[in-house]
Amino acid sequence: MANPKILVMPGSTREGSFNTQLANAAVRSIEACGGAATLVNLADYPMDFVDGGNSSGDMPSAVAELHAKFAAHDGILLITPEYNSFPSPLLLNALDWLSRVRHYEGGMDEVFGRPLYAVCAASPSPIGGYRALMALRQKLGIGLGATVIPAMAHIAAAYEAFDANGELKSDANKAMLDKVVNQLCARLGA
Repeated sequence: MANPKILVMPGSTREGSFNTQLANAAVRSIEACGGAATLVNLADYPMDFVDGGNSSGDMPSAVAELHAKFAAHDGILLITPEYNSFPSPLLLNALDWLSRVRHYEGGMDEVFGRPLYAVCAASPSPIGGYRALMALRQKLGIGLGATVIPAMAHIAAAYEAFDANGELKSDANKAMLDKVVNQLCARLGA
């Protein structure tokens, strides 16, 4: 496909979030490689925590809306903070809700089986969210049946990784992000 549609979703809604800054940098990189990026803010999709108590079977409207957004894209780039070596609870909760959509409403295949996934992280830690990315890869690949590209970006010392305009300062970090985006775009035919 000439212009793959790629959804970019940071797992943080905090103002000034390093991961939102990384998501914005990813959007620019996607557009530079010929893709069409859609930035999603999870604050626009309020969801209670999944607790298995939704016995009525009714899906919250925010879940249905987010499911439709995911299903409308060829690729998904998830960007997560690291919380004690794991992806953010906000991101994990959204993925858990998406996995509960029934097959006759689009189901898991539309959001996990068809789109191609990529993962990135920005963290103040010296290894830049690498542990969170490994956990996220496992959840996506083993738990949800998604295909995740090999490349991933993990931005260390995120508190000093971005300039005042939200651009990555280091050529190495730019190259790491571009590798992820270029691999995702290439596999989607851009």
